[in-house]
Amino acid sequence: MSAGRLALVGCYTTQGAPGLQSVRVRPGGDLEPLDVLAMESPSCVVWHPSLPVAYATNETAEGGITAVVVDDAGGLRPLGTAPTGGSPCHAAVTADGRWLLTADYTGGSVSLVELGPDGTPHARVDTLAMVGSGPVADRQEQAHPHMIATDVLGGLLICVDLGSDRLTSLAISDRGELRTEHTWRLPPGTGPRQIVTHPDGATALVLGELSATLLQVGLGDADEAVVLAEVPSTTRAERALPAQLTVHDDLVLVSNRGPDTVAVFDPGTPALAQVAEVPTGGRWPRHFAVADGLLLVSDEDSSTIETLELGADYELGRRLSRFATSAPTWVALQP
Repeated sequence: MSAGRLALVGCYTTQGAPGLQSVRVRPGGDLEPLDVLAMESPSCVVWHPSLPVAYATNETAEGGITAVVVDDAGGLRPLGTAPTGGSPCHAAVTADGRWLLTADYTGGSVSLVELGPDGTPHARVDTLAMVGSGPVADRQEQAHPHMIATDVLGGLLICVDLGSDRLTSLAISDRGELRTEHTWRLPPGTGPRQIVTHPDGATALVLGELSATLLQVGLGDADEAVVLAEVPSTTRAERALPAQLTVHDDLVLVSNRGPDTVAVFDPGTPALAQVAEVPTGGRWPRHFAVADGLLLVSDEDSSTIETLELGADYELGRRLSRFATSAPTWVALQP
């Protein structure tokens, strides 16, 4: 990695600036700015599985996604757009590159967009409304999808709904029709934000934003998820709103807004033992990326991306660099 790895940075914006940015991640952790493409609030950025194309959710009231071609030098060229439901906060592309799905937070829906052979978004072909509510009045008055996961437990396509405390598996027909396969209820007030497969391959890990907990769950035939373990997302006293959940080399990393930390858990222990927790160096860590011994943290409220050293024993070490950019929400490393 002598030249450094390419990454895209999404930000909340005002009138399209700064929008989507490309950077080069240098081996020592510095971020080198390359190009900028103005657009409204590209809050989540995902890559096409096989093409040099990325997709940004435009988290606005109207909602949409923007496709961008990225060249080897980090140059950004718009490829096309498609509408979604209101405030899409997360997106995922299916493994075959045929479909893109968005979690529409205020729209309370999942949108399905068809992608062409070159990655161009053709149209929104279907929308599936999520229903339900939860006990936290100011956050769970309706369904609020917060994540679309395409690869849980060997390939389940799951919508994580913060508003209704539910996980819903979905299916896509050849004609581009979305349908519900199964729904699992989580404990009331969990406010699930993200889901990943547990390293055991048989269970899942869920991050509860409203409960500030990390849960290990089984997803069987019943209507309720089986909670096998549940631990606080932080050991700090401040109220936490955890944001990002990632499994990396059989350990689990969680960002905590409020305490402004990243915590590390050992899923090999029955109680999901926490093994580390350190401040990010900025404020409101919304998203992070892990690669090549580095942890890149998007600290939204301090308008910085902090690069931390990730040690061989998963010790989160010293801060290596700080990159200033307005309200960063996502760092998407090129696969």
